[in-house]
Amino acid sequence: MQNKHVLYIGTPIFNYHQRIISEFEAQGYFVDFYNDRPSESSWIKGMLKIKPSMMSALIQKYFDKIMTETEGKSYDLVFIVNCKVLTPDMIQQLKNRQTSARFVLYMWDSLKLYPNSKALIPLFDKAYSFDLEDCNQVKALTFLPLFYCKVFEEVGNDSHPAEIEHDLVSICTAHPNRYKTMSVLFPALEAKGLRIFSFMFLNKLQYWYNKAFVQEFKGASSHEFKFKPLSEQQNLDMLRKSNSVFDMQHNNQSGLTMRTIETLGAKRKLITSNAMIKQYDFYNENNIFVMDALNSSDIEEFIRHDYEPIDAEIYQKYSLHCWLETIINEASHQYLMEPQL
Repeated sequence: MQNKHVLYIGTPIFNYHQRIISEFEAQGYFVDFYNDRPSESSWIKGMLKIKPSMMSALIQKYFDKIMTETEGKSYDLVFIVNCKVLTPDMIQQLKNRQTSARFVLYMWDSLKLYPNSKALIPLFDKAYSFDLEDCNQVKALTFLPLFYCKVFEEVGNDSHPAEIEHDLVSICTAHPNRYKTMSVLFPALEAKGLRIFSFMFLNKLQYWYNKAFVQEFKGASSHEFKFKPLSEQQNLDMLRKSNSVFDMQHNNQSGLTMRTIETLGAKRKLITSNAMIKQYDFYNENNIFVMDALNSSDIEEFIRHDYEPIDAEIYQKYSLHCWLETIINEASHQYLMEPQL
């Protein structure tokens, strides 16, 4: 089969883009990849969140660079993740040039966090979202949860697992709701003798902004946060040595986080605040604890019992291979439990 070509525009975070590129190549595509932001500078990323209008000229210059470098190329697929900075006019310019390409959008953040993306959806031939509420509210969105990569499957299937050093691990970006909850819950669990590893990452500019304007961070101290994220290997090493994973979704999204799906891939237990997980076909109350209050006794009991394997077909459905195959071939899968009659 002759290889096809994809223009892939997405965020280079935690090496996910490289995993997606490798999977595209495994499924027969040549890939041209571009960051969905003009720069990985902490200052620019912070300004794009706080005051994106000030970055308009830089965004336009970056888009012009993409157009120049891809001039004369013909793509079978233009695949864009989140589309954080590109405008409808820019997408239309791409479409006018790549007339034979299929345009696919994937939102792995909620439209509440990136409301400007809503205007882009009609410009795509197919648009997916990991957020079930967004899909229920926007008919043009197709529901497609996130994925786990092969490395997490290897952790889950390791025949010589590492010695458990942490009863609970939490590696996350320090959103206000996470910070507030973890500041109360983790000391209570540690007081019960549980071994907790907590790593809260925050962009330094975002930290100072939060200190000034976000109530939950008023009393925060810089020593509580890390300003450089863990590498993928460090993430995996922590997961191998952990029994359970703690995760909270952003207040403004209902979709299951990447951490949740990676925990599924690694066959570790999960503590989450997202009650919508109970609708998914892999939900098992022995493996997944849904917090409705900070009851440390119930959480302690959950952490201390063993993980139960789930159905292999359901498990594989959340792999990166299946996720990308769905996008390429417009395959259809059921991810939610059948409603009880």
